[in-house]
Amino acid sequence: MALENITMTKLRRLILDILLQAQEPVKAYDLLERAREKGHRLTASTIYRILDYLEASGLIHRVSSLNAFLACVEGRQAHHPLIVVCPQCQKTQEVNDEILSKSIFQRLNALGLNISTGSVEIRGLCPQCAPEI
Repeated sequence: MALENITMTKLRRLILDILLQAQEPVKAYDLLERAREKGHRLTASTIYRILDYLEASGLIHRVSSLNAFLACVEGRQAHHPLIVVCPQCQKTQEVNDEILSKSIFQRLNALGLNISTGSVEIRGLCPQCAPEI
């Protein structure tokens, strides 16, 4: 879905704004609670439909290992970010390195894995959690 074809409804904008302000992955039910705190009466199914749309639009990423969602720092669809997740503090960082991502996806495809979209999650200690070397 090209960015010019994205329809941003009031509720989609609300959820995207919550994720942008959070600057960290947020679980769907936490998004539901934050939306309710802002006076919006949403259901879980509505939140998931909004998240599916925002993800398909390339505006957010699903962080599967945390069962949460993260606003995309690039804000565009045609990229395959690497999402680095610290296993200790669960902080995440989106890494957009086109050459590295292309290499990973090409290699996975060469192994017979049909991976054409989405992000790749990598677990690694962040600078605050890594032991002194």
